[in-house]
Amino acid sequence: MVGCSSTANIFNPTFVNLTSGGVFPLTPGPGADFVLVRVVNETNSNAEFIVTIEREVFQRDEDGNVILDEFGNPLTLSVRETKRLNTLVAAPGNEMGVLFPCSESPINLIGLGENLLPNDAAVFIGGGGAGFGGGSGVSVGDFQPLSRLVYPPNFVCGDTVIFRAILSSRSVGTVKLESFLLPGFEQPDQFAGPNTFVNYQSFLESQLSDDE
Repeated sequence: MVGCSSTANIFNPTFVNLTSGGVFPLTPGPGADFVLVRVVNETNSNAEFIVTIEREVFQRDEDGNVILDEFGNPLTLSVRETKRLNTLVAAPGNEMGVLFPCSESPINLIGLGENLLPNDAAVFIGGGGAGFGGGSGVSVGDFQPLSRLVYPPNFVCGDTVIFRAILSSRSVGTVKLESFLLPGFEQPDQFAGPNTFVNYQSFLESQLSDDE
């Protein structure tokens, strides 16, 4: 696995409108309870990224009540959620992103492949178009998922995690996988444009209030 680094110079500026100048946020930051996962396709073909997170959730009975152990502690279990992100060759379609909320339950792992295992397909290269289907799979191999449970953690809530696929003649399948991290704590407090992540969280909270 390529070690996480804090850099933004690999990104397509149209993804965030502007990558410099404090106009729009690059990460959810401390003001929004999300982790943003972005994928960047720098191969010469369409690519489908298989992004998976693992989080802890409370075990509940059929009535929705949290199940407790004999000492009164809530029981939890690990569950995975997978998103398939389809990217094209040319910008801006070579980048995609997905927001994972971390307020409802902690996200412990973020990685590639449905089961976060070495034999999982991490990326399918050369699919047939929007949808995509087909293509040759590039396995996860030694590309380890990022963990919140190690010290220091690989990521925390508010960060942006980036996975990039690039051509490399030295790699199996001629495709190399890399990971990068943009720390949320480095996010400026003020922007010339809207803080999209904070606004989205406020929208979700208003929807919840309406439902109540």
